[in-house]
Amino acid sequence: MNFMKRAFLYVSRKRGKSILLFFILLILSTFVLTGLSIGSASKQAQKNLRQNIGGSFNIDVNYSDSNPYYHEEESENEDGSSDLLMYSTEQVTSKMVENIRNISGVKFCDATTESLINFDKLLPFAGTVPLDESLSHCVKSIGVWRSEEQNFFTSGKVQLIEGRHILDNDIHKVIVCKDLAEKNNLKLGDSLIVTNENGKQLAFEIVGLFHAQKLEKIGESIPTYDKIQNLIFTDIESIVELENSVAVQGFDTVKVTVNDPKDIEKIIEQVKHLPDYKENVYNIYANDEVYKNTAISLENLDTLVIGLLLVIIIASVIVLSLILTLWGKERIHETGVLLSIGIKKSSILGQYLIEVLMIAILAFTLSFVTSNMISGNIANTLLQQNTKNEKQQLSTQEDHTEMKSLDFSVSEDSESAIPDIKVEITLPDILQLYTIGFSIIFISVTISSISVMRLKPREILARMS
Repeated sequence: MNFMKRAFLYVSRKRGKSILLFFILLILSTFVLTGLSIGSASKQAQKNLRQNIGGSFNIDVNYSDSNPYYHEEESENEDGSSDLLMYSTEQVTSKMVENIRNISGVKFCDATTESLINFDKLLPFAGTVPLDESLSHCVKSIGVWRSEEQNFFTSGKVQLIEGRHILDNDIHKVIVCKDLAEKNNLKLGDSLIVTNENGKQLAFEIVGLFHAQKLEKIGESIPTYDKIQNLIFTDIESIVELENSVAVQGFDTVKVTVNDPKDIEKIIEQVKHLPDYKENVYNIYANDEVYKNTAISLENLDTLVIGLLLVIIIASVIVLSLILTLWGKERIHETGVLLSIGIKKSSILGQYLIEVLMIAILAFTLSFVTSNMISGNIANTLLQQNTKNEKQQLSTQEDHTEMKSLDFSVSEDSESAIPDIKVEITLPDILQLYTIGFSIIFISVTISSISVMRLKPREILARMS
């Protein structure tokens, strides 16, 4: 009779022990599978959080004395007052923006420079703040690299409804608001005219019309050039040409949006090694505080789950080893008889292992149901407890006032940003359960059998007598 058949007969005969072992293995496997599924759900939640929140960093021209290209000039006004003009002759070029955009992991490059322009015969929507005559008809023109990557469009504040976006190789092209176009009887293909300081007229073709998704509130104080309906997007070359100044030679700020916030530091380092990048000419700073604040609970949950899994696995080995050791002592007679008739110790050990595995397969399969029932509630309870602990820690910092402000950002923004974790038991989780479970059983059976298997048949029979 082979060891597999002996194992089957033993499990069938010892129903009480088999049922008890089944429930022990069911409880252990339920906890292990719950931990595995919560861990998988936590990793997926972190990935989704990173994608939903995103991350960005800014590249700004350094307007300080540490920039070797920085200049200050005073200009006198007609009323006798003077203005201080601060500028850098080295600014962000379109080529540099293109190189940044080509870095792996970069989603958008919002490179902009703003200018107030008075287009000939263009009647803007009037604001609510009185302005000098020289500014009353000016509109804000935003010089862009690619308009589809400009924050107004990517954030959904405005939406292109006709025509096309401005591309990085466009010259003398504009996108205007549909409302402004209708007010001035303009359409796609028409031109806006600007007369520069030298009296030269420049024509800008309307290639796109946008719709403002949200207008300013009634009664809100806003100058004419800041009304969203008066915004005009154009190419950077046109802004440089119109300004005709050493102070405007390219972009003064670039907001780089990345696909995954965890890659921000790595991408920043790549930007610093670009051929066009010059130290002290630019300032780079990351905008990932929202992600860091909201991700901390999920990261702590991940660490907690790993710790609990290790505790569960170690406890399972100890408990199962003790139980099998106690039961093994009751089988000394059976072991001695099998050894005395020439059955190898490896075959006996295989029988004991198969006995437990037969019950374990059924218990592990059923744990899919029991784990599904409790894993979701456990995950969200742990997450809420983590968030609560973070808030308590923040509130006990030395600077009470400052920490109160930070606590608000974490408790309000972070809690609202982290949804309940949706735990789903997947095939990889089940495969990991079987791998971990079988390993626990193999170790436990081996440990519990050592004391008996190291004895010789004569020693076993002597103990029995």
